[in-house]
Amino acid sequence: MREVEDPGELVELFSRDRPAHAYGLADLEPQFWERSRWFRRGDAAVGIVSLSADITTVYAISSADPSGALTLTADLIDVIPPATMITGPVGLAETIGERCEIEDLGHHVKSLLSRPELLPDSSAVVPLSVDDFQLLEGLHLTDPGAAFVLDSMLADNTFVGLFDPGNGSRLIAAAGTHVVSVRHDIAAIGAVFVEPAARGRGLGAIVTAGVCARLKGRVSTIGLNVDAANTAARRTYERIGFVDCHAYEEIILRP
Repeated sequence: MREVEDPGELVELFSRDRPAHAYGLADLEPQFWERSRWFRRGDAAVGIVSLSADITTVYAISSADPSGALTLTADLIDVIPPATMITGPVGLAETIGERCEIEDLGHHVKSLLSRPELLPDSSAVVPLSVDDFQLLEGLHLTDPGAAFVLDSMLADNTFVGLFDPGNGSRLIAAAGTHVVSVRHDIAAIGAVFVEPAARGRGLGAIVTAGVCARLKGRVSTIGLNVDAANTAARRTYERIGFVDCHAYEEIILRP
């Protein structure tokens, strides 16, 4: 095992399978690289990535050497901060669970937009800016199980929303991106959320399409992550042109 000093070698490794590594490539941007540590053994690479002053995550996704990535993650467990979320190959929960206490967040799937012609019309969406963060945060609070959203994510100028036709100030659906890297020509859609009372009307598909429209001309590879057990979301994404490309697991280290 060695610590990686040149992000270029990780760009080369991850670019072999770009759809699986949207987050990995984006995590190599200078603002993240400068405060992160990456380790490698052969084709297995693991990053302890500081996304902000308060958020650290571990990136251990691997399509080149999944078993090696699992072993490397286990070997690094003593230097990974408690309460850190780790994303890694299938088998992650079992491997790390043998070493320490974890919260198993289950199986997830990475999907790639392969047929953009299937995206629905998104002309009804409204662009959202950093100034709209409180509205977006309020929308997510309507469901305790909603994925996280940070105000910094809106700075990429990709977020869109739909407002209640009967109340133009009430946001009922929104989506944006977790990461965008023009340098590496890749983006990952995230924070797709529809108010519980408005679900079942295809609004999630519309806001997702709206994000794709805002990414057009900026990047050519667009992906997203979805809980493998969320069959409704997976069917929606498949219907609008996304295809599954990589399975993985998520865990959180218990303090």
